Amino acid sequence: MTVNLFKESSAATRELHEDLREILCELDPAVAKPLLERLLVDPHATPLLVFTGQYSSGKSTLIKALTNGAASVVIGSGVTTDAVEEFDWDGDVRLVDTPGVYAGRPHHNDLAEEALQSADLVLFAVTVELFDDVLTAHLRDVLGRLGKSRQTLIVVTKAGTRMAAEGVREEAIKKALGSFDQIPWVECDGQYYLEGLDLAASDHDSSKAYIEESRLDNVATLINRFASQQGELGRLSQPLQLIIALALEASAGITDDPGEQAALAVLTRQRSALSKKRIHLDSLLEARAAQFRADAVRAATQFADSIERDEQSRAESSHEGVSDAHMAALNENLRAALDRFESAVRKVLEVQFDDLASEVLEIEASPYGRISVRLGDSEATSFEARHVDVRPGRSPLPLPPSWAGDLSKYLKQFHDFWGAGSGTQAAAGSTGHKVVLTVGRAFGKKFKPWEAVRTANNIGKVAKVGGIAVSIGLEAYGAIAEERSAVKEEQARVERRRSITQEVLAQADGIVVDALHSVDSNLEDTFRPELQRIDAMADEILGARATRSGLQDRLVSVRQRARTVLTALSISESTRPASHVSRQPV
Repeated sequence: MTVNLFKESSAATRELHEDLREILCELDPAVAKPLLERLLVDPHATPLLVFTGQYSSGKSTLIKALTNGAASVVIGSGVTTDAVEEFDWDGDVRLVDTPGVYAGRPHHNDLAEEALQSADLVLFAVTVELFDDVLTAHLRDVLGRLGKSRQTLIVVTKAGTRMAAEGVREEAIKKALGSFDQIPWVECDGQYYLEGLDLAASDHDSSKAYIEESRLDNVATLINRFASQQGELGRLSQPLQLIIALALEASAGITDDPGEQAALAVLTRQRSALSKKRIHLDSLLEARAAQFRADAVRAATQFADSIERDEQSRAESSHEGVSDAHMAALNENLRAALDRFESAVRKVLEVQFDDLASEVLEIEASPYGRISVRLGDSEATSFEARHVDVRPGRSPLPLPPSWAGDLSKYLKQFHDFWGAGSGTQAAAGSTGHKVVLTVGRAFGKKFKPWEAVRTANNIGKVAKVGGIAVSIGLEAYGAIAEERSAVKEEQARVERRRSITQEVLAQADGIVVDALHSVDSNLEDTFRPELQRIDAMADEILGARATRSGLQDRLVSVRQRARTVLTALSISESTRPASHVSRQPV
């Protein structure tokens, strides 16, 4: 089956974490203690994948298939899951099976919602019968009210039990999504996969055919795509970056060469500064995105409030003009929210790159930094007689190490690249300045104006309900226009409010996805090569010795293995499949 990056990277991190801990425990306690404390303070987080859907939608079967049959789940045609059940997937990923929603048991809905709120990724299971009105409402609730539109994948289960003409399922899913039109989906059949596993020992050809026909690989492919697009690869890489930094710092702590120790210590601090700044930037940008989303919801709520106030105080004849004014106000509020988001992202980048430039200067000014600069410069320094101080009995100065010249070039490039040449402010033309300039391009996607077809279909028609003018959507609520019940009238208002909010949130989430993906790509293209240059310089220094201790060899091995996993993550990020992983013929 296709490598699942959530599981495989988490498994590799857990193994490397343990290997590094064992090495550190063998070092001098003075060197090991602070490193062990940092390793324990920052354990890798275990991703949480939550499965939701109606009862008998194939959630439990899918979990069992993804774990190659290891998960002890109850599978049946009725309501088999009565509580939230968590399955530890080899300690690398937690898979959460939730009770089927809308099964006549209200507490099931509450349990499912509680689990969904903490999910890193939501797998929304739906059978080949696809969506009815109830399941459509649950899907939009997960995407909208619970805010999981950027963390949800739709999995059409039991795909082998019924074929469908090309485009039929895609159209049904598109209709169910409504405004949330960027949610990826995939088809599979977990039962086929499990049957293929059962046949593996007795009938190899049939086993292979069942497993291929199950298309479970497509689920892993889509999970990997999600991890790449939504920044999860960055989160998965964080503990690996920490392991590399701690292993390098340990190498600096156990070397017996003062120059080598100084150079490795500087490289360690530089690497730590870059990796921490990269992580901090992700966190800050996500916080600004959350604020933008809240601002968009606030604008939608104000819009709905305005309509309802008018319904209570104005006659039907004047309602249409008032709605136009309210729509204009909504457009302006959404535009202002987007401008604030863009400005906030720009400010975050400016401040954080300035801060990084300042930290680069601090590293260079440290004792080890000054030694490293002098060590690197010694090879290129011209001879000047006035600098020679001859004293009887003194040995000649040692020759600089073979890597000293490369270190000098590297330190100068690092200094210039991160804008440290002009003090604490990133100079015009510096790396930070260039990244900030790209922000405008990241925000090319705007809110669609609330007018024309979108407005007419979702907001702008007026229906007479109980003598009160109520603006409701034609698509779902036209039949309510003839109702005289106060309950129906209130339901119309609630549904209209939800429709407005979902429409705005869908657009806001689309803007966030595009903007943060663009900014993240620029940041990754900036930080990743610099981290690789640091690692290459450290490799050159450690490789220059004729012999190394066994501990140094083990530390080098940990760093190399961690970098191999990071490379696999970066390759996945650069190869992104389409939003729907279609069926492949067997």
